[in-house]
Parts: sequence; C-alpha cells; structure tokens
Amino acid sequence: MLHDNYTQSIPFFKGVNTKYFEEDESTGSYKAFIEMPVKEHRCPHCGNNTTYIKDYRLQTVRDLVVLGKPLIVTIRKRRYVCKNCNTTFTEENPYIKRYCHFPDRLYLESIKETFCLQSFSSIAKRFGVSVTSIIRWFDKLNFPHPKLPECIAIDEFRGNAGGEKFQCNIADPVKHQVIDILPSRNTENLCKHFLEYPYKERAAVKKIVMDLSTLFRSVAKTMFPEAKIVADKFHVIRVVINSLENVRKRIQKEFHATKRKWFKRSRYLLLKSEYKLTDEDKTELARMLNSSYDLEKAYVLKERFYEVFRKQTRTEAKKELGKWLLLAADLSLPEFRHCITTFSNWKTEIANIIGERVSNGFIEGSNNKIKVLKRISYGVQNFDRFRNRILYLQ
Repeated sequence: MLHDNYTQSIPFFKGVNTKYFEEDESTGSYKAFIEMPVKEHRCPHCGNNTTYIKDYRLQTVRDLVVLGKPLIVTIRKRRYVCKNCNTTFTEENPYIKRYCHFPDRLYLESIKETFCLQSFSSIAKRFGVSVTSIIRWFDKLNFPHPKLPECIAIDEFRGNAGGEKFQCNIADPVKHQVIDILPSRNTENLCKHFLEYPYKERAAVKKIVMDLSTLFRSVAKTMFPEAKIVADKFHVIRVVINSLENVRKRIQKEFHATKRKWFKRSRYLLLKSEYKLTDEDKTELARMLNSSYDLEKAYVLKERFYEVFRKQTRTEAKKELGKWLLLAADLSLPEFRHCITTFSNWKTEIANIIGERVSNGFIEGSNNKIKVLKRISYGVQNFDRFRNRILYLQ
C-alpha cells in the first residue's frame, strides 16, 4: 500500500503518479488514487503556457481486473485557467482520454476479446461494463476490403442476418483464411460484389473450389472466366453415399424388427472402403449384400466410383466417370437417378479434382465456427456486425 503522504510512479499507471493503491476487503476490489505530475499546460484557445490551477475535479473509473479482483481508480483532474484569455480547461491525462469513462487499456483489451469465440454479454460481464458499450466499441471497427487470392473456396451457411436466411462465405483454402462474408447467396448480389474488383484482379484467380451448386458455378464462369472450377471431393462422394444409404433404408423397411435393427447397426460396413475391411467385416458385409440384390448393386456402384479418383490424369478420370455413369444407368436403381443427373452435368469439374490438393474443408470448418458464434450469441441480426465478428474471429 502507498500512503497519502507521498507520491510514487507505478508501471501499471504509466505517465501518472499514484497517491495510494490498496485492497478494499469490504468490496472485494482494489482501489487506487492517481493524478498527473504538475507541469505547464498549453491553452487550447490562445496557445499560451500556464501553470495556474483553478480547481480540481474527481473522476472514478473501472480498470482491468487485477489478480481476480476489479480495480477502481479515482483520478484527481486539475483544471487550469489561462491568464492571457481567461479560458478554463482540464489537463490532458495519458491514463484516460477526455470525455471517456474507461481507460484506453480496458477498451483495447475488451476489443481483443471480441476476436475470440465468445458472446458480447460474456465479455461485458468479465470487464464489468455494459453490453451496449462493448457493441458500440466493436462497431467502430472496420475490416479492410480484402484482395482476391489465386485460389478461392465458396460456400453458403445459414446466418439469418440482415433479413436474409443464407449468407455466403468466401475463403482462401490454401492460406486457410476467410476473405469475406456476403449478405446473401443470390446471383445478383454475388456478381455485384465481385464486380467491385477490377477485371485484372479477377483474371488472376486460377482456381475456384465449390460444392455442386449450379448457382455458384454460373457466377464463377461469369466473373472468373480464366479460373478452373474444381468440385469439392467430399461433396461429390457424399452424393454417392447418400444414394447408397437411400437404397439401404428402402431395403431394411421390408425386414422384421430384429433384422432391421441389425441392418441399421451394421450400415457402417457399407460405407467403409473395401480395403479397410477385416475378415470379420467382410463376412458380415456378405450377409448384408446377400439380403438384397439392389443393395449389392448399390455397393458395387459405390466402390466403382472410387476408381475415378485413382486415375492419374483428368482425361482418364473423365473417361472413367463416363463408364460409371453408363453402369449406373444400366443397373437402374431409382435412388441413383439424382446422382446420374448431377454427375452428368459436372463431369469437367469432378475430373478437375485430379491432381488438386485444395478442397472446401477449411470453409466447412469455418462454417461450423460461425454456427457456434450464432448459438452463443443467440443469433446476430445486424449483418455488418455479424460479418466483422466472423472476419476478426480468425
């Protein structure tokens, strides 16, 4: 504790003198009393230097938490009077700006916390300020207009912000960075956003990775004519897996309750790659496939589809995909009709997967993080605030 009869500088309070610093057990906090060293001050009106003190004003503010307890600081501010023009003014204080109720470091530390995955309410509670103060400080931030990388990943997510149900996430899958968040996923807004970039910058984009969205593909072909469109491998395989699962669900409905439960419990064997199956797995899988010829055909289609990605060149992959489509059409499974139609329209983009190491993996992960942000915030209606939180969250 520092006593009242002398003044000392403390590193925690740079540029000011501390009269006392003590623990208040009754309130469970630390209390400090600070003031500026006496010095000449320049009159803001006429520029004349003065040392004449008119009076003092006390201001009590809340500082950062120290050793788990809040720090309450009382500031004694001097008011000077200029003998030249009789202007009265308050001395400048490096600890806290004029007209502010919090020191700069509390403001900066609270803003830093908004870059982490937590709600404004929890940040406000930790720093002992109101939620509206945290939101007001955060809204002053403005994320700079990003540049387009050579490789872009694009996906949608359900944000329910700004009056739109779905928002669009644009990311760099190589550097694992979210580039921008767009207010909606419709063609007009997407094109309007990308037209803000000059053609030279858009022409420098070499690859665009996406799921099997015809909307995103049409925008990519219009806005990035020089870019190669690559379908995301996970989403492509997922279409085949979903078709296989739909066959399995149809077949098991015909079984009695006990066999139906066994079938459902063992479904992972259908999804597992053949080379990963143990001898016991193969025996169990054979029992499942013998239960239905349609299920056996669906399983063959699933395994044959993996051959597309084992090819060395895009030309070979495209040729293998063509063979697979003929086989799928010949086997005539109704659950695979959507699969055949989709892959027939995406032959080139699926073949472009060969030789590429980029995917939508990062952007799907960032979408999951956005869902967590939405949940802990109980939704964010203001789109600009939502966008800034996502972009600063990295």
